[in-house]
Amino acid sequence: MKNRVTHFIRKSTHLHASFIQNQISNHINFIPSIVYKNISKINDGGFAEFRNSEISILNLNKTATVSSKLKYKFRKLITVNDIRKIDEFTDNSDIFHFHYGTDAGIYLLLLKNIHKPKVVSFYGYDCSGFPKRFFGLGRRYLNKRTFKYADYIFAMSPDMKKDLINVGCPREKIIVHYYGSDTKQFYEDHPYNRNSKEVSFLIVSGLVPQKGHLFILKSFKEAFKENKNIKLKIVGSGELEPEIAGYIKENSMGSYVSLEGKTVYASNQHKMYFNNSDVFIHPSVTDVNGDKEGIPGAIVEAMAAGLPVISTYHAGIPYIIKDGVTGLLVEEWDVDNLVKSILDLTENLDKRKKIGLAGQKYAFKNLELLEKEKELENLYRKIISEY
Repeated sequence: MKNRVTHFIRKSTHLHASFIQNQISNHINFIPSIVYKNISKINDGGFAEFRNSEISILNLNKTATVSSKLKYKFRKLITVNDIRKIDEFTDNSDIFHFHYGTDAGIYLLLLKNIHKPKVVSFYGYDCSGFPKRFFGLGRRYLNKRTFKYADYIFAMSPDMKKDLINVGCPREKIIVHYYGSDTKQFYEDHPYNRNSKEVSFLIVSGLVPQKGHLFILKSFKEAFKENKNIKLKIVGSGELEPEIAGYIKENSMGSYVSLEGKTVYASNQHKMYFNNSDVFIHPSVTDVNGDKEGIPGAIVEAMAAGLPVISTYHAGIPYIIKDGVTGLLVEEWDVDNLVKSILDLTENLDKRKKIGLAGQKYAFKNLELLEKEKELENLYRKIISEY
């Protein structure tokens, strides 16, 4: 008989985030269900289409009262009536899994009163930038709402574990677990020996500060002065699009840098971007407000596709990329060394191939989604048995 797990998210569009959707949709010996509080009508959350109609979903907003909506809007909390609905919906669930430490906090009444094992996954900004917000009230929020009542906290990397401890999470509650990426879906025999003098660089991500687009553009402008055979495709959409487009125009980079718009996650177009590129460049940076990444899934997907990756010593990235072996790493905002890395891979086909194949091998051996899903379910079973 299979166990049951209920996944809790804050808003409907979090199902578009591949790293959340993949965990929910690829369970092996657990039957998943989903609860969310808010319907987002804007195109946010991610680029993965959620089409798994077999998974039961409870939309708390569907029959929400005016008072319930007001409590959520102003206090970011669910109500007693919401708990009744959740109780009925999750009667057979063996474990609750909350996604984002910040969003788990809206389920405070549930966390305090439900007698089932509860785990919370953190993903980046929720333990880096958020605790500093509202003059430190973000830290208090996590300690009072999330850390206090969760049985275990999942951190994506040792770096994230340190961040969680620094903001008050009890060390004994933290489990380091990376959820993995669907490497098999992105695998290809990459055409390293394409007959072209032009070397194509690619980034696929949301256009947000942590992804390092302006860092790339500043470096690419300098690299182009040294080698005119480089091109850059920027795939994605987001808040920084006007600033990125403005930088490209103001610096006359339109002949070698293109804004491609967004693509659907794991679509043929998404995979063709990997296939038609030579280098994946994703130099994550810490935002001015302290927000950091976890381990960007796009990097793992590019590795699985055989692309050599240039990235940064940022958050969990050094735990999946060894500089000079499975990718190239530079310090955040180190333009000079990012330029050197761009030119190094532009001018050295053998190095591109060597790093690309090494990264691909590492991704398949250590970062594969289904293997990580087995680890996740083993953690569930252990936590259930302890409860």
